[in-house]
Amino acid sequence: MSTITFFTLYVRKFFKYLQAPVMHRLNLNQIKVEYVVSFSDALFAFSITFMALSIQIPTFSSNIAELDLTRRLGQLLIPNIIHYIVSFMVVGMYWISYHRIFEHIRRADITLVWINLLFLLLIALVGYFTGLLTTYDTHRIVVISFSGIMAATGFVLCLIWGYASHNRRLVDQNMPDHLIRYFLNRTFVTPLIFLTSIGISFINIQAAQYFWVLILPANLIIYMKHIPHLHRL
Repeated sequence: MSTITFFTLYVRKFFKYLQAPVMHRLNLNQIKVEYVVSFSDALFAFSITFMALSIQIPTFSSNIAELDLTRRLGQLLIPNIIHYIVSFMVVGMYWISYHRIFEHIRRADITLVWINLLFLLLIALVGYFTGLLTTYDTHRIVVISFSGIMAATGFVLCLIWGYASHNRRLVDQNMPDHLIRYFLNRTFVTPLIFLTSIGISFINIQAAQYFWVLILPANLIIYMKHIPHLHRL
């Protein structure tokens, strides 16, 4: 489903909401979770599309030799594509975690909506910082900025779950404690790795970027650790 379709569906739902009785609309605790998720999916689609557009096509002379063209494309495009893949994978993991979290959130209040908007604001900025990284990946301030936006996005996602699950505020009252801890750990580990890479960048910029590779095994370790509990659900 395209980004335009997502926005169209959300606008239709919003006008349907406006047509509801006034007393119903004034109850902020009755905001439907599906409205929040639909709007968020549209922003995720926009962010991923913008990340792809951030990959710049290099321009060369029309009479450049094929071997020289191959060599220069490898030097310019491969690092850009690697950075795009990293951004795509992390945003994809955030999207998966987001949906897994909202599968257990039964209702939404105005505070959750505002935290969610902050999360979407950061998601929308990921594409911009990905463009910076693909162009200036050897500069420390760019690596720090990219890691910072990724860490902030993940921590806000963690905040969404923390707010919703605290004292079972917006989730089922009988939700197991280990399941709450599992989602908290899953949403916390990725931004923690990006935050740690900021410190590493002051020692070695390249090492800081290689450090991001730990995101996949770290998430796998958390999943394996919680498998016995998850299989009982």
